[in-house]
Amino acid sequence: MTDTKPKSPAGNGAPALLLAAGLGLLALVPFVAGVYEAYVGTTLLPERVLHIALVYLATIVSFIGGVQWGLMLARGRAPALDMVLGVVPALIAWPALLLGQVWGDAWAFGLLLVALILAWGADERGHRQGWQHTGFLQLRRVLTIVVAGCVIAIGWHIVRG
Repeated sequence: MTDTKPKSPAGNGAPALLLAAGLGLLALVPFVAGVYEAYVGTTLLPERVLHIALVYLATIVSFIGGVQWGLMLARGRAPALDMVLGVVPALIAWPALLLGQVWGDAWAFGLLLVALILAWGADERGHRQGWQHTGFLQLRRVLTIVVAGCVIAIGWHIVRG
């Protein structure tokens, strides 16, 4: 299977993957800033930083599912399991935030990391199914590892004190 490089609809012909990489790096800023604030900053308590990062992570997980559905629908067909896997992380993210309010952010932390990993798994499966581009999958791998690392680093700081 040949992997075509999608073009940006912006009219300038810039490769969409290049734009996705730049925007993906910008999307990391709140997570990296959260690590900085948790360890060095004096404005917010680390627990508050974790909560903010988890809310943002829930948003990102839901966004990833939307990207997956868009790719599948653009092909005009998709396996039912892939469609389900694309929405499950968002269905985990929303209750995770609610449970975090009741039982503490440790619950949200665990569930949202699971949701992030499931979303990544859906992209890996999508590549095998042919609806996920190789370049985008490689970008997703890097972004997912950085996001998970940042959230874990913030949580680790809270646990370690």
